[in-house]
Amino acid sequence: MTTSAQALMTSHDRLLGLQHRKTAIILGVISLFFLGIPLGVLAFVNARKAEAHGVKATAGKVLGVIGFVTGAIVLGIFVFAR
Repeated sequence: MTTSAQALMTSHDRLLGLQHRKTAIILGVISLFFLGIPLGVLAFVNARKAEAHGVKATAGKVLGVIGFVTGAIVLGIFVFAR
């Protein structure tokens, strides 16, 4: 592979990583208010995909975990409050 092809592949990977990071943050924020468990998991998965492409996605991970935990707590309150 030539260096220009490597550079193109690297920039393509970075663009994919940036898209996954943006998706992770959006899903993480939504998971704080609505459908916390599934959207929190999706946010975390997208953050991991972004990191696999070499882009830091700490905010997406944190928001996904917080959304998941919050959703689990709310679900637990509804189930055990009866």
